[in-house]
Amino acid sequence: MQNSLDLWLPSGYPVPRHSELRLTSFPQGGNAMPLRQRVYDDVASLFGVLAHPTRLRILTLLHAGEQDVSSLRDALGIPAANVSQHLALLRSHHVVSMRRQGTRIFYALRDPRVADVINRSLDILDDEVAAGRAMHKAIALVRLKA
Repeated sequence: MQNSLDLWLPSGYPVPRHSELRLTSFPQGGNAMPLRQRVYDDVASLFGVLAHPTRLRILTLLHAGEQDVSSLRDALGIPAANVSQHLALLRSHHVVSMRRQGTRIFYALRDPRVADVINRSLDILDDEVAAGRAMHKAIALVRLKA
């Protein structure tokens, strides 16, 4: 018999440990809607973390390689405290990892697929711009001339 989690989690999605489940037992009939909602909430939370221009700039810099707060501060032109706050949020959502070397802390992308998400978003924006230009051209061709 299949586990009721298998029926609702997308393929490849890690099954949460019992302590992470918001719903520890399903009502008769296997209604896993609260767990499905958690998946939606988690994805929305990840997109929310990525939806900040400074954090996107940080991720772009980290994609080039591991960096410490000082080098990120210099590249971004914002106070180190702000960089640290953004990094803490990215770290809490498992987007970046950290490594301590003496008194310095280095950050890196935890999963290279984050770059894929950013690049896919850029592809969508690029397509929209191209479609906008094409639409303007089509409108100009259709426009009645005086």
